[in-house]
Amino acid sequence: MRLFVMIFLLGMSLVVSGCSGNAGTKPQSSGAIVATPQTPNPTARFIIAGSGTNLPLTAKLAAAYKKTSGKIVEVPKSIGSDGAIKAVTDGTIQLGLISRPLKDEEKALGLRTIPYAALGIAFAVHPQVPDNDISFGDILAIHRGEKTSWSDGKRILVLIRGMHDSSNLIWFSTIPGIEKIIQEALETKRWQVMYHDADMAGALRTKEGSFGHTDMTEIVINGGIKALSINGIAPTAENMQNGKYPWVKTLSFIYKGELSESARSFVDFVRSSAGVAVIRENGGAEAKKE
Repeated sequence: MRLFVMIFLLGMSLVVSGCSGNAGTKPQSSGAIVATPQTPNPTARFIIAGSGTNLPLTAKLAAAYKKTSGKIVEVPKSIGSDGAIKAVTDGTIQLGLISRPLKDEEKALGLRTIPYAALGIAFAVHPQVPDNDISFGDILAIHRGEKTSWSDGKRILVLIRGMHDSSNLIWFSTIPGIEKIIQEALETKRWQVMYHDADMAGALRTKEGSFGHTDMTEIVINGGIKALSINGIAPTAENMQNGKYPWVKTLSFIYKGELSESARSFVDFVRSSAGVAVIRENGGAEAKKE
């Protein structure tokens, strides 16, 4: 596993350093999200990898960090929270990205987390869907296959994630009955399953009538998706910060041992007022300090 992750990250690093053109944060044709393609000083760069949920916002932070420090942080495509935990444990990378709490057995490995952003998750739709709000009852009825059309009469195309998806874990703990319905839908193959964050976002942008869930930074940064209010509560940064919108997950850095000078410098920037401003500008909110 360690060898696989090292080869993967090395390959992504070569892809990044070989890119040209604008240093934007949207996925490139290679599938990588990068802070910059330029490498004026290879010793001033390092790789941060992990959960796909973290990538759009982390790439924005990396780009802002480069502007102020001149240092390069590379953010390759997703290896998942589990992949980040494995890579940090093995010493393949210094700093990983996770979008779920550590399990007890992972804490026992000596892993530590630094929360850096609160990220709203939202049930979302293709931008041409006319509906703007959804109730718990509607969410359950759609996933059961009982509610099959939007207010304009067009068919709802239901897209779901796997049982252990970090966003699903939040829905399961806050919407009574949805866990059993999703499990049954997966077992009976009732709906199309999207296995990665980028796949879900792409489907919501392109498939007419589509309905699924994604995170607010994906919507704000890359656009082309409409977030629905839930029971009349909109997924705004203000509502996340004041607790009115409770469907929020924490994005965290993960590390083991002592942080290197490079890693500490980036973490300090992310948690500074300049870093918090980037987080808020891109659909997130400041994480609560541990």
